[in-house]
Amino acid sequence: MKNSFVASILVSALLASSGVQAGEYLHLKAGRFGLSSNPSLIESGATQTSRVFVIQFKQPISEKDRRWVASQGLQIKRYLPDDALLVRGSVAGARFASTFHPGVRAVVPFASSWKISGEFTSEKASVSPETIMISLFDEADQEAALSELKIKSSAEILQADGRDLIVEMPAAEVTRVAEIDAVEWIQKLPVLITFDYSMEGEISDTPPTPARPALTGHESGTKIMNFDIAWERGYLGQGQVASMADTGVDSGVLATLHMDLKPVVTQGFALGIGATTWDDPQGHGTHVCGSVVGTGVASQEAIRGGAYGAKMLPSGIWSPILNNIAFPSDFNKLFGTTYKEGARIHTNSWGSPRNLGEYEMFASKTDEFIWNNPDMLILFAAGNSGEDANQDGRIDEGSIGSPGTAKNVLTVGASENLLAEGGIQKTLREMRDGDKKWGVEPLASDKLSDNAQGIAAFSSRGPTLDGRTKPEIVAPGTNIISTRSHHPKATTLWGAYDDEYVYAGGTSMSTPLTAGAATVTREYLVKARGIANPSGALVKAALIHTAQDLFPGQYGTGPKQELPKKRPNVHEGYGRVDMSAVTALQAETILVDEKQGVAAKEERAVSLTLAKAGMSLRVTMTYADAPAAPSAAKALVNDLDLKVIDPAGKEITLADRVNNTEMLELSGLAAGDYRIIVKGVNVPQGKGGRQPYALVATQF
Repeated sequence: MKNSFVASILVSALLASSGVQAGEYLHLKAGRFGLSSNPSLIESGATQTSRVFVIQFKQPISEKDRRWVASQGLQIKRYLPDDALLVRGSVAGARFASTFHPGVRAVVPFASSWKISGEFTSEKASVSPETIMISLFDEADQEAALSELKIKSSAEILQADGRDLIVEMPAAEVTRVAEIDAVEWIQKLPVLITFDYSMEGEISDTPPTPARPALTGHESGTKIMNFDIAWERGYLGQGQVASMADTGVDSGVLATLHMDLKPVVTQGFALGIGATTWDDPQGHGTHVCGSVVGTGVASQEAIRGGAYGAKMLPSGIWSPILNNIAFPSDFNKLFGTTYKEGARIHTNSWGSPRNLGEYEMFASKTDEFIWNNPDMLILFAAGNSGEDANQDGRIDEGSIGSPGTAKNVLTVGASENLLAEGGIQKTLREMRDGDKKWGVEPLASDKLSDNAQGIAAFSSRGPTLDGRTKPEIVAPGTNIISTRSHHPKATTLWGAYDDEYVYAGGTSMSTPLTAGAATVTREYLVKARGIANPSGALVKAALIHTAQDLFPGQYGTGPKQELPKKRPNVHEGYGRVDMSAVTALQAETILVDEKQGVAAKEERAVSLTLAKAGMSLRVTMTYADAPAAPSAAKALVNDLDLKVIDPAGKEITLADRVNNTEMLELSGLAAGDYRIIVKGVNVPQGKGGRQPYALVATQF
C-alpha cells in the first residue's frame, strides 16, 4: 500500500473548533487526519484478496454498528479514535460499508505510514541493523508475513512468536516492511531494565562495620503503609497466590532457597531467553520477592514482606545470553504461566526508560491480557527517570516508562521510607550527577529517606503522552531492606545489611510492597466482604480509594512545594498505600464488582443515605479497558463517566475523557439520599457491547 495512494484520500488536518462533531478526525500517532471516502480508490485494490481499512462513523459506534460491519465479512481488529474501526477484509466489503451504511463517514485504506513508530524518521533512517519489533494483526499471518518480509527487506529473524516478529534490519527498510498487509505496527524493540535506582560506585558489598544499624521497624517499608495494623486484624495474604517476573529468586531451587522464602515459594519458572533456571544472578528479583512474601525467619520476623502469609510463583526473566532481563514477547506466556497456576496478583519491577510516557506495543499487550483475564491485577513500576532538568526546584513531569504506561495495570511510584542509618544517606546533590538532576533547593539538600510524606526524587512522574494520570499510587521505595540473593554473582544493590538482607531503592522496591498490599486486599475482599473472585479492577479501586493523599508533600506549601495540587496528580497519583484503611472499610461501604458491565448511553446506579448534614462522600471507579491500538494517539477506548446526584437533584459529574479511573471526593454535604451512577458514554469495543467496572463508595 503506497503512501501516495492513501494521501490522495486524506483531507489536510485542521485546527479543532468548537463545532467539531464526533468522528470528524482520526487521531493517530502519525498525526490528526480528516477523512473522506473515495470508492474508486477502494476499487483499485480489488486484485488483492485481503486489505486493511479504517471505517469511521459519524457518531459513537454502537454494538449494532459492529455487528453490521462483521456481517459484511470484515474482521474488526481495533478501535481508533475518534469513532473508527480498524478492519481487515475484502475490498467488496469495504466498498459496501462506504456506500450503504448511513452512519459511516468514511472508509479508507489503513496507510502504511500509520504503522510506523515515531522513533523512525525517514530523513535519518539508519542503514545499520537495529533490533526491531514487528507486530502482526493475526498469528495465522506469520508464515506469509515472513515470506514477504524476506522479499521486502534484508531482515534477520531473531524470533517469531505468535503475532510478534523480532528482527535485525536497517531502519531504512521499515517503510517497505510497513506495506505488508499483515503488519499492524513497527517499533524498535524496547530495551528493558530493572527499576532499582543504580547506586554503582556508591555502596559497599560487605555488611557494615562494626555492626549493622539497630532495627527501627521501618526497614522493610511496611510500617509506613500500616501493614502492621492489617496483620493484627488477621490479614496476611493467606489463601492468595502472588506472582512476579524478575531476575529470578536466590538459588532457583526450592530446597535451598533463602530461609525467608522457602516456606512461601512453591514453584518457579524459567522464562528468560536461553535460561534453564530461575535463579537470581543479579540480586534484584530476590529483593523484590521478599518485599511481597518474605516471612522474616532470618530476622526473627522483624523484616517481612507485606503478604507473608501468601504463596509466591516467581518467573525468572534474566537472560544468561544477553546478561539482562529478556524474554519471548508472548505476554500470554509472561503473565499466563502463573495465572494458570492460580496467581491473581502479578508484580513487575522493570520496564523501558526510552520513549517515556508512550503507550506502545508492550503496554497494549499488557492491557490485552488483563482485558481477557480481568480477575488478575498486574502491577508495574513507574520507573526512575525523575529529575529536575529545568532546575526550578520541582521534579519534571512526563517520565513514565512502559509498560507502566498501560491503562489497566496499577502503576506504582516511590515515596520515601523513613530510615536515618544504613543504605544510602547522601543528600541528592552529593549523589552521582546530583548537581545536574537535583541541584536546586529544596531538592539539593534533601535525603532519600528522611520524610515519609515525600516522593522519591528519582521516581518517574506522569502524565503519559496522551494525558493519563500515572503513577496511580505510591509506596516507600528508598532504603528498603529485603532478602539477599546468595547467588555468587549477585550484587548487593544499595549495600548489605547483613548476610541475609540488603538495602535497595527505586520504584522496583515500591512496586512489590504494593503487590503485597494488593494480595492482602484481595484476601480482605474474599474473607471479609464475601466476594469470591474479585476482579483486578476492584482490588485496584480499593487500594486507590483508601490511599493517603500526601499533599502538599515534604517541603510544605509555597512556590516550590513538591505536590502542586491535591490528588489525583502526576507525582503521587491518588496517594500512598494505606493498609489500615483498606482493611477497615465500613460495613456500609459500597463495593460493586460489575462483571456484566454497562452499555453506551446506559446507566447503572446504587444508592446511599447520609444520616446527617456536613458528611463527606468518596467514590472511586476503575475498569479494565479494551487494549488500544499502538498506532492510536489516545489510549482510552471505552469511556465511562462517574456521577453523583444529591437529594436536591443536583448532578456532580466527573467527565473524564482520558482515564479509566475516576474519583469524586465531596464534603460538607446535605443529609439525605444520594445516587451514584456509572454511565456508558462511549463503548465501541465492549464485551457484548458492555464495559465491566468496579466501584467503591464510602461515607464519613
